[in-house]
Order: sequence, then structure tokens, then C-alpha cells
Amino acid sequence: MVAAGAIGSTWAIAYYKPILAISILLFFALVDMLLYAWMPDVLVCYRCHTRYRDPQQGEEYSPFQLETSERYRQEAARLAENRETGGPAR
Repeated sequence: MVAAGAIGSTWAIAYYKPILAISILLFFALVDMLLYAWMPDVLVCYRCHTRYRDPQQGEEYSPFQLETSERYRQEAARLAENRETGGPAR
């Protein structure tokens, strides 16, 4: 969606149609807001990437942390590399 909006608005600007370019960007912003409001929240496990589409309503979950996700991703990459090379796990 982002690429389509960017390409469409760039095309409109290239043909000197600034109102059309702004309209295209506003349209995609509206679609993005509607999707954000319509799509339910999803919980994702950092380690196994399991998606829980209907989390328990009474429980509080911390928001997604990119640093934690990256730590688990790098850990998985190191373990996979060590399995391939036969080296020790660090």
C-alpha cells in the first residue's frame, strides 16, 4: 500500500497535478486508518513466532519490543550456525 501510494502520488506530481497527488496520499492514509481500526490485535511469541489472534481480555501484555525481538532472532541465527558447523553454543 505504501509503495502504491508513493508511486501514484509521484506520478501525479510528475504530471503537475498536485491536487491529485495529495488526494492519492489522503486516500491511502484513510485506507490505512480503516485497516488499523478494523484489524484485531495479535500477540506474537518472540521465540517461536506463534501468533495468538484472540488474546485474553483481562490480561495485560507489554507492547512489542524491537530489541527483545532482535535478541531472539540473533540467538536463533547463532544456534542454527552452530548446528551447521558443529561448533559450541555460546
